[in-house]
Amino acid sequence: EDYISLAGNMMLPSTYLAPFGYDPTSGQYPIERITALGILLSPLRRPSVVEKWSPYEISVFEASLALCGKQFNKVQKFVKTKNTKEIIEFYYVWKKTSHYKVWKKEYISPEIEAQFDDSDYDD
Repeated sequence: EDYISLAGNMMLPSTYLAPFGYDPTSGQYPIERITALGILLSPLRRPSVVEKWSPYEISVFEASLALCGKQFNKVQKFVKTKNTKEIIEFYYVWKKTSHYKVWKKEYISPEIEAQFDDSDYDD
């Protein structure tokens, strides 16, 4: 999944959202309906890990991860807007995306990967 479809799937409900107003087929006014905007603005909704990161922060994270591996304290020195805990939390969510597999093939050469323990890039 790319980041846009991932975010869209997380934030928008998968149910059909009918329009508001009088429904002549049932002869009723709907009392309340779930809307995408209602879900997004709800005070009960907690933002996901991915939503808390800007595209720039994700790019810096990926570049610093290619340079430092899973030394998250060093990665945090590059991604100055996030603390180490947030970086670790994001890493384990980001790692489950298909984007991670593409990133790994493109930026982590077999020579570099052989220098590290397999746990530096895989669990």
